[in-house]
Amino acid sequence: MRAFASIALLSGLLLVPSMGQGQVGLAPGSAEPGSDALVDRVAAVVGDSIVLYSQIMEQIGRFQAQGMEVPENDPQAMARLEREVLEDMVDQLVLLQAAARDTLVAVSDDQVEQTFAEAWEDQIRRFGGSEDQLREAVEQMGMSMSQYRSSMRQEIRQSLLLQRFMQDQRRRARPVIVEESEIREFFERESQRFGERPATLTFRQVFLQPQASDSARAAAREQAEEILERLRDGESFSDLAGRFSDDPGSRQQGGELGWYRRGDGLVEEFEDAAFGLREGQTSGIVETPFGAHIIRVERVRGAERKLHHILVAAEPTPADEERARDRAREVAELVREGAPLREFEAEAARFGLPDSVTVPRDQLSQFPQALASALQGASEGEVVGPVEFPLGQGLNVFAIVRMDEIRDAGRYSFEDVREQIRANLQEQKLEDRLVARLRDRTYVDIRL
Repeated sequence: MRAFASIALLSGLLLVPSMGQGQVGLAPGSAEPGSDALVDRVAAVVGDSIVLYSQIMEQIGRFQAQGMEVPENDPQAMARLEREVLEDMVDQLVLLQAAARDTLVAVSDDQVEQTFAEAWEDQIRRFGGSEDQLREAVEQMGMSMSQYRSSMRQEIRQSLLLQRFMQDQRRRARPVIVEESEIREFFERESQRFGERPATLTFRQVFLQPQASDSARAAAREQAEEILERLRDGESFSDLAGRFSDDPGSRQQGGELGWYRRGDGLVEEFEDAAFGLREGQTSGIVETPFGAHIIRVERVRGAERKLHHILVAAEPTPADEERARDRAREVAELVREGAPLREFEAEAARFGLPDSVTVPRDQLSQFPQALASALQGASEGEVVGPVEFPLGQGLNVFAIVRMDEIRDAGRYSFEDVREQIRANLQEQKLEDRLVARLRDRTYVDIRL
């Protein structure tokens, strides 16, 4: 794979302050010896955009800030590095220009602002939690804080746009074949870069949650009927979703869920209703285990639907919670007696992970405390649970876990990373194929 994947240039590295061009060395002839002044020039023309030599050096500075060694004292190696970075920047521009032309791919201002807020807090943490220290670093880069904020927002918008574009392309792409020999060759070539495998726990789990009573579901349906009536009176779907939907993942986007095909993991009742609608149509009330939904098909593209919804959740009562607790105890005993966890998927919470899960032991702190403690003390082959813990909005969840394997730290084997390498190679081949096709249709003039 290439040294720098083009998507990586927009998916994290852009939020690291550049060290400045004078700190990463200068190309032969770009400035007088001993001078930090860079004589800028056009390194490439891509469609209606250009790449400046200073942008290449800025990107290399960002890589160096991340700990990459830069061959400052080897002009030939430095020239190769500059060319590699330039090629990836050209690929990135080609993808971004294609994404900008795609009218089916869009990023809302709310998404940008939400991502920016998180990124800004992360930037401040990197500088010891002090905005003054961040300001000092930004000023050393020759930028004001307002310029830096504006630059971050632009980079975030481009990153989100590119991510959505690539997701859409993956859905539509024909399968990418990766041969076993390619996977093994990559492993043998790069095995030293994998480092040491951490100590891990491998387990299967099922979560059970209280299910709302009939009265709670009736109340949710009644509220959804009121919202549906307002839609019929002409009120905006996105406005009503923003005000009333109980789905936090889509509410801020006016109820937008994105593009789906049949079989993409939608709840059965929801999927059947959504794919029974034509473009621009809005459903009646659709009931699922989550509550009452109103579904709108915004766009249709072949077998895909761009979906929006409003959810009125049906809230369980304390009596519902007690029933779930009793059932979780029954399930735990059945699993201890040899019943497979998979038998209980139908009644398990939709957010459960019944398939095998492998996590580093040192990441257990990211789990709910009660579950982390139970996993930490479990032995291989043991069935743990039910473990009870809250999971938002006062809802208690019950987990039953079977510990399948406990592994100490050590070197990664081929089998440990085989599927990860396959997925990475598939992703890279898909991107390379897409970029090659787009470059054939785009004016590209490399001048470096």
